[in-house]
Amino acid sequence: MKKFSILLAAIAVFGAVELSAQTVNEVNTKYNEAVALIQNKNYAGAIPVLEQAVEMGLNAGADAASTVTAAQKLLPTCYFQNGLNLCKTGNFDNALASLDKAVMYSQLFQDFKTEANARKLISQTYTFMGAKAFNEKDWAKAIEIFSKGYESNPKDTDLALYLAESYAASGDYENGLKVYRDVMALEQQHSRYAEPAAQAKEKYVYYQLLRASEAASESDKEGVYAAIDELLTVDPTNAQAQLLRIQTATNAQDWANVIAWGEAAAEAQTDADVQSDIYYMLGAAYQNTENKEAALATYAKVTSGNSVAAAKTQVDILTKPAPAK
Repeated sequence: MKKFSILLAAIAVFGAVELSAQTVNEVNTKYNEAVALIQNKNYAGAIPVLEQAVEMGLNAGADAASTVTAAQKLLPTCYFQNGLNLCKTGNFDNALASLDKAVMYSQLFQDFKTEANARKLISQTYTFMGAKAFNEKDWAKAIEIFSKGYESNPKDTDLALYLAESYAASGDYENGLKVYRDVMALEQQHSRYAEPAAQAKEKYVYYQLLRASEAASESDKEGVYAAIDELLTVDPTNAQAQLLRIQTATNAQDWANVIAWGEAAAEAQTDADVQSDIYYMLGAAYQNTENKEAALATYAKVTSGNSVAAAKTQVDILTKPAPAK
């Protein structure tokens, strides 16, 4: 790369120097040799010949500039096609090396279409290479392989979902959930990402709930709150998440948060019994903060399920006349 830029600078300085026609003809001959190889689909053979033509042309000077440009424009495609052929034979390591060169030369010579194709094939190759580790639940190996492809092409949603699952299944929720969020965000760019975005959302909710449940089993109140807060930014009316958060707050006697979250949690439920349970917990929060009026109004909403009797008992306590003095 630096060599090209140095030589190009030299051409600019010494471009006026007369060169022999023979030198330029040699460059053209070398270029035509590469073209013949490309026409025969011998891309591996054409690559070194094209690179020789470029170097000869740069040394030759300005008179060979058009041939140099033509050779440079062919390099990204040749590296891509060579990488594709190597993939077909299962020679993945060499294929990836060739595809990396395709990306490099595409960027250098502004061949954006070939760059996109090369990045796509790179990520597909890594997906194929990581399949065995993924299926065997060798998450560390799967992450190692998939992350390389994801770095090259983060818009390959198939690979991204495999990578996110590998992270999350390994217990690395932070990285897994980040990749799921990135996949969800792609839907804002184009509707073709709607289906993988929906899959990412489903998995994101699943792993956030799992993360919250694990925190709850360890009596980690703040861990539960954090996981569910993140989940609700994606699925605000998730009934299971709302219930778990209220249960956690109730068990911790965190009455302020039970009151803050109670109504929304109850409204999110589709099961009348579960909704009544939440109203019972909310009523208890009001009762324990000495808001008798709100407690009674909330206990009145406990109309089904296992909490009906308990709610009635608390109503009786709250409404029992004070003993005579």
